[in-house]
Amino acid sequence: MINLMKISYSAVWLLLRTLLLCVVAVVAVLTVVGCDIVSDELPSYEETSIVNVGDNAPVFSIETIDGELVTVGGVRDASTLLILFSHTCPDCKNLLDALQRIINSGVVPPRILAVSRGGSLEEIVTFREENDYTFTMAANADRSIYSLYATMYVPRCYIIDSEGVVRFVTFEYSEGDVDRLFAEAQKY
Repeated sequence: MINLMKISYSAVWLLLRTLLLCVVAVVAVLTVVGCDIVSDELPSYEETSIVNVGDNAPVFSIETIDGELVTVGGVRDASTLLILFSHTCPDCKNLLDALQRIINSGVVPPRILAVSRGGSLEEIVTFREENDYTFTMAANADRSIYSLYATMYVPRCYIIDSEGVVRFVTFEYSEGDVDRLFAEAQKY
């Protein structure tokens, strides 16, 4: 009986050891394949941009989450800071948080419109409320606005002057972007 238990224990140990080696092998293969995928070059910001500095901004109208109809592009009476973001993107949240901090500090912002790249109206309303954002936001579940400007990467910020021309663009988010955006908006 004792020998049978030793054999049974040895068989279980051998099975566990084999299973562990298989798991290690699978992890190693996935790591190698994963590293190869990560090393693949992603398209540049320029390659994914449809609208660039100096271009006329596409004209569009969208209803904000507050029910106001806003038009961007074309001739306006003030410059616009257009922010294209995703409510699930950490860099987008960092940008929007930095924007709100500056507004809360008393700096008067340019005209701002933050348009989601995806997300339902309910999701964007909840996102705005949870983060106490006070600037104008709009939900664009079908990504149609985003597709006018780019094919990849968020957040994207555009300063559009009073003539509807794109004067400044930022991609993704870096510390200090909001200060630069506000400074550029003041020029137009």
